[in-house]
Amino acid sequence: MDKSKTFTVGLWILLGVNYSLEFSELVNYFTILLFTIHLIEYMVFFKRIKNSGENLVHGFFMTLIFGILYIDPLKKT
Repeated sequence: MDKSKTFTVGLWILLGVNYSLEFSELVNYFTILLFTIHLIEYMVFFKRIKNSGENLVHGFFMTLIFGILYIDPLKKT
């Protein structure tokens, strides 16, 4: 896994810990915003994910976690 994906996983872990322990409400809003952006990203790039040959559920979770880092290498259709 490259550095950008490692950073992304670490960020999601920190956001999850913050959400669980409620350190900062502002960070929780950022988490919800980031989650929403990735949902929209999945809908926009659905055709590319579908045509990549990947399982759609796998593509959904990879998009939620990595976003454009997952979608960019997929073949363009």
